[in-house]
Amino acid sequence: MQKRHHIRLHNAVFFGYHGNYAEERSLGARFHVDVDICTDFTEAARNDDLSKTVNYEAVYLLIQNLVTNHSFKLLESMAWRIAREILDRFPEAESVNVRVRKPGVPIKGAIDTVEVEVDEYR
Repeated sequence: MQKRHHIRLHNAVFFGYHGNYAEERSLGARFHVDVDICTDFTEAARNDDLSKTVNYEAVYLLIQNLVTNHSFKLLESMAWRIAREILDRFPEAESVNVRVRKPGVPIKGAIDTVEVEVDEYR
C-alpha cells in the first residue's frame, strides 16, 4: 500500500525582480510561496533519519535561489520552475503543489494579491 505524506512550507516571503513590465523588474517586489510536497516519509519517521525524506531547509533554499537570483515575467513561469526543480532535485517527492502570490500588483483596481497554482507529478 502506497502512503501519502505531506511536507508543507507556508508563506515563504522573498524579494525579487519579476513581472511583465520593466518597472516591476526594476523596482522589485515581495513574492509569497507555498509548497506542498507529497512523499512517503515512513522510513524517515521510523528511523528518525533526515536522509530518508525531503529536507525542507534545502527546499526553502532552492525556492529562495529561484525567486531572488532569477527573473520571470510571469508568476506562472516562476511557480512551474519551482515545482519542476523540486521534482528534479528530490527523488523522494512524488508530486508537488506550488502557489506563488504577488501582493500589490500594478493593475487599475483594488486587489490584495494575485496567485497562481501549479500541480506537477513525477
